[in-house]
Amino acid sequence: MTTLAQAPLHTPLTVVADTRDGVVGRRLAMLGIRRGATLSVVSTSSGGGRVVSVAGSRIALGRDALTAVSVEEAGA
Repeated sequence: MTTLAQAPLHTPLTVVADTRDGVVGRRLAMLGIRRGATLSVVSTSSGGGRVVSVAGSRIALGRDALTAVSVEEAGA
């Protein structure tokens, strides 16, 4: 298990935990980033952010949000 901040690019991943509470956690869930969701990291930025593909959408996330979401390779 790893976080989205450390996850490899273009690899199908499954969300196993989200440690964010409150507004940020609810917002991530509304965007489709919740336990059991399948996603992949499609690009990175020099500031530590990443673009994640989930449910047909691409979402840019900052470093803090990325470290709060634990993932594993899909099918693992």
